[in-house]
Amino acid sequence: MSNIDHIYDCFLDVRQKIATDTRKNVKDSLFICLSGGNFNGNAFAQRASELGAKYVVTTETGNNAFITVENPNQVLLDLSKHHASRLESKLIAIGGSNGKTTTKELISAVLSPSFRFQATPGNFNNHIGVPLTLLSLPLDLEIGAIELGTNHPGEMGVLCDLFKADIGIITNIGKEHLEGFEDLESIAREESELYLMLQRDNAIATVNMDDQWLGNMSKRLDQTISYSLYHRNADLYLNITQEMPQLHFEVFFKGENMGTFQSKIGGSYNAYNIAAAVTIGHYFGIAIRTAIDRCCAYEPNNNRSQWLINDKGQQIFLDAYNANPSSMELGLKSFSTITGSKTILLGDMLEMGAHSQGEHRSIFEIAQNLGFEDIYLVGSEFKKAVPSYPFVFETVETMLAWFDTHPVDSDYIFIKGSRGIAMERSLDYFDLSI
Repeated sequence: MSNIDHIYDCFLDVRQKIATDTRKNVKDSLFICLSGGNFNGNAFAQRASELGAKYVVTTETGNNAFITVENPNQVLLDLSKHHASRLESKLIAIGGSNGKTTTKELISAVLSPSFRFQATPGNFNNHIGVPLTLLSLPLDLEIGAIELGTNHPGEMGVLCDLFKADIGIITNIGKEHLEGFEDLESIAREESELYLMLQRDNAIATVNMDDQWLGNMSKRLDQTISYSLYHRNADLYLNITQEMPQLHFEVFFKGENMGTFQSKIGGSYNAYNIAAAVTIGHYFGIAIRTAIDRCCAYEPNNNRSQWLINDKGQQIFLDAYNANPSSMELGLKSFSTITGSKTILLGDMLEMGAHSQGEHRSIFEIAQNLGFEDIYLVGSEFKKAVPSYPFVFETVETMLAWFDTHPVDSDYIFIKGSRGIAMERSLDYFDLSI
């Protein structure tokens, strides 16, 4: 028996209970001592055992609970791959620069009522989150959705090697994690690992025809289902009649009019997420109209594309979970289509590296060119990018202090920024909380 077979038997013995943090419940678990640039999990091996972990995967020796290995991080990857090979469920791979999590949530809305379904929790989409997600999937699961993220070259290939997909999607190619990538071409090259995975597995890709990168990259694939907001010859075509506050759209599938629909989410970018979920639902036998209805019933949360309304009747669009130049531009363009007075509150986009100053200046100019007059910026990166602009603040709190004497009375408010800026704190001013 190989070492990984033995560890897998231990994994099944604890009923798939994996732990990696002694600050959480580790009793009766298989504890894996993960390490990173700023921490060494092996230093907590003894502590994990004392807290009741049944098995501890570590580089250390000396305790009966210890399973001594050369590299616990690699064991996590190998163990998840071993488990994935035993799953009988169909697996969906979800990659792309923007909209991965919302697409995953919409896929869940479409498939959960009809199948034993499980998906990546939150945004567990990196070299630790993906293996943990795979290890959490029960052996009798029918369908699983695995979100794949990357912030440096080579990571996507590692993740795609962990499991075999039946269908997959790259949502789009945009300006993500520019700190780790040189340009859009390098991002596209990294994301293309998912298409190589689908090609390897003889799987199907659902393809956004409106993304030029994806259109070119998908030409080598034999099996595709296409969707578009502009090309009527796509398998699924959505004709948007209203972008914000909520999407209104017509749907055509293989040329047949499926009817008109209204979603609880807004923005053309979310129309793409809906289209992706519907095409994947169709692959699993969900009727097109049923899939669309289930998408339209979906209500976002966790600071993603949420519409909130206060006692004054002001409608606030909160999208403060993540931000990059591509998602920021798309959000601003959709928000600009609303009729009424508008204010936008934009927080820094993080992980931009050497591109930061130029990208922040560009977003500010896009906001101005779209006709927004009440623009408030938060964060040191915006300060560097537009130092002479009077309404750029170091923190959310200093911006709110300004609002105390300069009230925001617009009908609609747009709030977006990277997670580290915590733009949701702006809700305090509007007497809202989440």
